[in-house]
Amino acid sequence: MAKFWVSLAVMYIVGAVVVRGEFDKAQAIEKLKTKAQECKTEVGATDVDIEDLVGRKPASTMEGKCLRSCLMKKFEVMDASGKFVAEAALKHAEKVTDGNADKMKVASEIINACANIDVSSDPCQAAEDYGKCFKQQANAHGINENYQY
Repeated sequence: MAKFWVSLAVMYIVGAVVVRGEFDKAQAIEKLKTKAQECKTEVGATDVDIEDLVGRKPASTMEGKCLRSCLMKKFEVMDASGKFVAEAALKHAEKVTDGNADKMKVASEIINACANIDVSSDPCQAAEDYGKCFKQQANAHGINENYQY
């Protein structure tokens, strides 16, 4: 399960936490878990919605989509209107990759490819649309579901 949280953080480019200028993976996982629980409560999501997220499956409910939107907003990679904030995602990617040029190149390509796609005006559906794009782009870049950073 811990491997999932790290993968999710990287996939959404939102799970970075900086401690003394260094990325602390354990703290990032804890921060993500805390925010996921907050979002679960805020949007009325269920354990099934969390399982869909953990299983990297499309959300099966509107609450599941809203869970994803809430997480993106909490990590400031989605604004209040449901638009992706590429600059914030790049900052998170910089922390997660420790500035590794090769990893940042891939992260930038994924972020830029998904930043301006047409998404729903509903922030919950938009989060699902962005998530689909991130997954497609990760696959296109040879990043499978078992990758680690």
